[in-house]
Amino acid sequence: MKYVIHLGVHRTASLLLQQNLSSNLDQLRAQGVFYVNAEIPKLVQRQIRMIRRRHKPGSTPHAIGNFAEINAAITDAAAQAGAQTVLISDEHRLGPSMTRSLLWNQPHPGFYPQAATNLQHAQAGLPLEQTRLLLYTRNAESYLLSLYSDAIRQNQVAMTLEQFCRSVNFNSINFHALEQELAALHPDLQVKSRQFERIKLGPETYLRSFLRDIGLDPAPFALCPTPPRPQLDAMQVEALLHIMSGTQSRRADMVASLREKVLRGAPNPLAPLVLPAWVTDSMRVTDEGRASDASRTQVA
Repeated sequence: MKYVIHLGVHRTASLLLQQNLSSNLDQLRAQGVFYVNAEIPKLVQRQIRMIRRRHKPGSTPHAIGNFAEINAAITDAAAQAGAQTVLISDEHRLGPSMTRSLLWNQPHPGFYPQAATNLQHAQAGLPLEQTRLLLYTRNAESYLLSLYSDAIRQNQVAMTLEQFCRSVNFNSINFHALEQELAALHPDLQVKSRQFERIKLGPETYLRSFLRDIGLDPAPFALCPTPPRPQLDAMQVEALLHIMSGTQSRRADMVASLREKVLRGAPNPLAPLVLPAWVTDSMRVTDEGRASDASRTQVA
């Protein structure tokens, strides 16, 4: 049995892929793939909750659960279905996003600091030498903006972009280092990364690339791509922050209605959400340091 694990990361259109895979379940079965998210979704959701318990303050080790037991059930179900490949799509296996960590009041959260440990737990009982990881990445600056935009959209944070950047360790956003960290788990573990910005070529291209990465023929798939939600613009963010400040109002219905009106509006391309200059400067310096380190490694 082979195992393919799609690791988002967060804000890389995982839902787009998951919805289309589920709608093409018969095609996946016909090509020998057991798509766990659609076949036994309760087990995937259970593993997601278990990963979160590993990080959530106040959780106790005995409450985490048994990953090996769940993975054995997944393998048995796939074998009974006659599948050759087990496919799981779960960005949460890397750990909580920086926004989720902020909701838990964790100070200055970083970029998946326990990704390798999380994956080891989640893969318990599964052979890493027969596992392939699909790691979706993106530009660090657009990733940070997208995280903030989504947090504002979902009413998870009530801080300005500058406050958000000061609250998280944005310089820890390093997709290349994450890929290397995961690859180091086992010499035969296959790790393939894809740049999220390929979505600009169109959702269909993005989906078909994913299917080919799994080793499938995308031709028979009936793709129903839904473009990802556009990032909020600066004026929408300002409006939502203003509305959030009134959440203690007795007119909760009015607050909810105002939020809905803002979110229904299309972003204004003339008012882009832009990172503070000190953030981009810091990221640029950090990236240059990483490039220098990589050059020294190649020379050595």
